[in-house]
Amino acid sequence: MASAARHLADAMTNHGQAAEAVAFVTAVAGRLQGELLRRGPDGLSVLGMLYLKAAMAQAAAAEADDRRFAALARKVPGHLAAAAEHAERLGRDDNRLWTSFGPTNVQLYEVAAHVQLSEGADAIAVAAGIPVAAVASLPRERRAHLLTDRAHGETQAGLHEKAVDTLLEAERLAPEEVLCRPRSRALVEDLRLLVTGSAEGRLRALADRCELPG
Repeated sequence: MASAARHLADAMTNHGQAAEAVAFVTAVAGRLQGELLRRGPDGLSVLGMLYLKAAMAQAAAAEADDRRFAALARKVPGHLAAAAEHAERLGRDDNRLWTSFGPTNVQLYEVAAHVQLSEGADAIAVAAGIPVAAVASLPRERRAHLLTDRAHGETQAGLHEKAVDTLLEAERLAPEEVLCRPRSRALVEDLRLLVTGSAEGRLRALADRCELPG
C-alpha cells in the first residue's frame, strides 16, 4: 500500500494535483507508520520515500501558487527532515523494495526541492555537501540526474557558464539524461538566452546534439 501510494503521489503531482498529493501521501504515512516501522529496513525505506514524495509535491504546490508561495515553501523542510530521520534509522544507503532510499537519496531530493523552489544557491550548497564516495556509488543515470539538477541551481544562481559545464559533465555520464529529457532540453534553451563568452560555442554544440531548432 505504501509503495503504491508513493507512485500515485508522483502521478498526482505530475498532473497538477500537487497539494492533493501532499495531503494524500502524508495521510498514508501517518496511517501506516506504525506498521512500517515494525517491518524493519523495508518499512523504513518505503516510509522515508513517502516523505520525500511529500517534499517534492509540497515544493511543486508552492511553485504553482504565487500568492501562498512562502507559506507553502516553508513546509518543505519538515517533510525532508522526516525522511532524513528515517534514513538515519536505516543507517545506510540501500535499495530495499527498489526505493534507493538512504541518507544520500534524501540529499538528492533536497537538491531537487531547492531547484523546484528556485533556491539555486541552496541547491548548489547541498549538492556540494554530498560525500564524493556516495555520489560515486550511484548509478550513472542518477549521477547525471544530480548534475542536471545542479545545473538548474547554477542557472538560478546566475552561474551560467558553470551550468553549461555541469550539463556537459552530465552528458558524458549519461547522454540520454541531457539530450532526451524535456526538462534538460528546456534548460539548454534557457541557457542559450543567457550565455555569452567562452561557453557559447560549447552550448551551441550541445544544443545541436539536443537537435534544438536554431
